[in-house]
Amino acid sequence: MRLHERFPVPPEIGLLYDFLNSLDLRSYVEGGVPHVPSDEFATADSLQAWLEEHGLVRPGGKIGESEHRQVLALRAGFRARLGAGPARTSSEGLNAALERYPLIVQADDADMKLEPASGVRTAGLGLVVAEFFLLHATGRLDRLKTCESEDCSWMFFDRSKPANRRWCSTELCGNRHKTRAYRQRAKQP
Repeated sequence: MRLHERFPVPPEIGLLYDFLNSLDLRSYVEGGVPHVPSDEFATADSLQAWLEEHGLVRPGGKIGESEHRQVLALRAGFRARLGAGPARTSSEGLNAALERYPLIVQADDADMKLEPASGVRTAGLGLVVAEFFLLHATGRLDRLKTCESEDCSWMFFDRSKPANRRWCSTELCGNRHKTRAYRQRAKQP
């Protein structure tokens, strides 16, 4: 099951959600079992498998190291733009990564949509770029957030009416934060 099918994410950004959370930095302990951080794009082969699974590249052939680095740069640019990292960065890095995935407008009888224009092997990631753009164009990009828990950094879509959620899960990350804060206050004289 894909990530966007397990979490409450609008269907029109499911691919973007899966792409952003392909880097799992969570390091918490739950039920005595530590969560092991992972990266679904750790190697060019694992990236190839992810792209094939999501229908973004034809099976066969190989993703080269150069393409692998470009995809990592795109993901890092998106995550930095959304505040998932040391600090929000300028748009230069994201713009450089986006150049690799140009989009064209395609029309059919009922609708218009953005489609990948490039002939590069990873051009299907243009669909991820289109979903990111759609969120921006509809004024909902600020609802795609990074969990504020110091041991999480999961990307989540804030569906709350005031758009003020801080954690991907109030029951897990929010509760851990509140418990830590309570213990800190209890230690103080």
